[in-house]
Amino acid sequence: MAKTNLARENRIFGKWTALSAFLERFVAVRAVDFYRRIKYLVGSKINTACGNDMALSAYDVEIFETYGNIMQVYRMVADHHVKGEKALKLPEIKGIWDGIYALIMSRLMAAQNVDDGINPIAAEKKEIVAKAVLFASGRMDELLESYKMSQDWAEARDCARLSLLSPDFDDLKVTLENLTNSIADFCVDSLYNIYIQTTEAALSNLNNLEKRREAAGYNNLLKEEIEILRQIIVVQAMAIEKAIWQNETSPEETEFLGEALTLLRETYQREGQAYNAINRAFLESAARNRENLGRIVMDVDSPEDFAASLTEIAPCLDLPVSHETLKTGLLEKYAPLREKLEEALYELRNCFDTNLASKNIYFCKKAIWQVGQMAEDCCLSFAEIVNYYNEGREYFEQIDRAEGDILKGISETISIKIETLREAAQQFFSEADGEIEGFLEDRVQKPEDEEFFAKGEEYLLGGLFGALRAEKKGAQFVKGLLDGFADSEIFEGFRLEAERAWARRNDALNKKILNFKRDSLFFELSTFEEIMHYSVSRLRESVDVQILEFVVEIDKQYKRLEAILAKHGIEKIAPAAHEPFNAKEHEVLMAEQNPDFKKGEIIKTMNSGYRQGDLVIVRANVIAAR
Repeated sequence: MAKTNLARENRIFGKWTALSAFLERFVAVRAVDFYRRIKYLVGSKINTACGNDMALSAYDVEIFETYGNIMQVYRMVADHHVKGEKALKLPEIKGIWDGIYALIMSRLMAAQNVDDGINPIAAEKKEIVAKAVLFASGRMDELLESYKMSQDWAEARDCARLSLLSPDFDDLKVTLENLTNSIADFCVDSLYNIYIQTTEAALSNLNNLEKRREAAGYNNLLKEEIEILRQIIVVQAMAIEKAIWQNETSPEETEFLGEALTLLRETYQREGQAYNAINRAFLESAARNRENLGRIVMDVDSPEDFAASLTEIAPCLDLPVSHETLKTGLLEKYAPLREKLEEALYELRNCFDTNLASKNIYFCKKAIWQVGQMAEDCCLSFAEIVNYYNEGREYFEQIDRAEGDILKGISETISIKIETLREAAQQFFSEADGEIEGFLEDRVQKPEDEEFFAKGEEYLLGGLFGALRAEKKGAQFVKGLLDGFADSEIFEGFRLEAERAWARRNDALNKKILNFKRDSLFFELSTFEEIMHYSVSRLRESVDVQILEFVVEIDKQYKRLEAILAKHGIEKIAPAAHEPFNAKEHEVLMAEQNPDFKKGEIIKTMNSGYRQGDLVIVRANVIAAR
């Protein structure tokens, strides 16, 4: 064991000596992570600027949706035609309507991407903005590489090495403060220029219909569909209405044509107004953007304002983080060392906890076994009575009916007692075993373990920092730290809590044992006493030798039961006549007036009670004088 511990402690110290290089790598990763946050925020601002209401992209959804609404109406008209085509009888009207239907079907066949749930104009816009952000990201990556070649970065690496001398990470905290400030100072001007130039280029592309082919195409399609609707309403619909006026049409024809033409008119009015509003807003915004491209959407006017806006959006740019947060983050990175420290702490904790658990579980199982043995011994004693009856069954069944019925009743009742008591014992054993298994499972995962390990690691890391400053090294020093922790207040707190936890577990198990004794074992023994009082006492007057021998056997087992209880420290509570009533040990079933007894004296004990040491488990049932 000593050699094993020495090897473990050497590994702990070996992991510790590697931390200098690790901390330097940590600072590098932290710098890159910090810069990635900046990149994300710059990209988000580019996205926001390109979605401003001064850009064509603010209207692309309405263009496509308006075009899709017209296509949807075309489908409704087409469905209406299929359902009601037979209603048209007049050749002149039918010919005009067929022309309208053919035109609508041709437009539907020419329509693209309306039903697939994708807005191609929005997708085109996203692609333009994504390319702009990707381009900006590349430029920002070049900026980071430039920073890594600077003197600022070299100084940050040197500070990381020196931070090892601080037991509370104070120097490393200052290092990260300087690191984040130097990144911001070094990069902010260039980041601002990247943001301005990328946004202006993206807006230029978004508002250029030659480059926005999907937007221009659907804008033209929308214009074309509005014109087609106008021609249908102004020319063909009026021709149908004139034909209806000049000819007699059936109600079915009138209803069919009225619904279709109303649908087309309403669509023309609604979507035509939408198109005019979209086109007017687009032309106005495009003109304003050409006058002062990009500047309208800017929310900052200088690199300083830009840096302030980034800090406002993301508090993470206010690094360095708090001392404790930084310390926690570093400890999470110390996985190899933490693993070895946890092994050492776990061995200390587990050695104590295992010894404590072994002792407690031994006594718990012993208590369960003792009560189980007591119950089984009682069942065996009861079984002797039943076996005696069964051996003489042929004779007992032929004797006087009254005495035979008593004998049979005693045997049957005791048989039920045996079965009931064993079933209760089995249930008790199952629950008690489950309780012990729960104890073991509870030891595997306890909420206080996390706090124990956290405080223990903090204790040991503090000692290791001190060792580095004092230039101490080797496994013996680590061993001294572990021994000191075992005597610390932290471990003492764990020791006390573990002992209290086992006390609570023992109390829970003892309660189950007590309930089994009271509700099952002693109940069966108490009711057996009733058999002795009310049944066996009647057999004592018999003149039959075999019956009297059976009574002797019952008396023998009654004494055996008393011996079993005494063996396990159980004492009967059976007060004699004239003893004073004691509420702790006695329970009054009935109060009677009796001239031979004083008030409060016990007249008769109906059922014995039971105590174990000073603990009264069941009170004796008595009749007392009043």
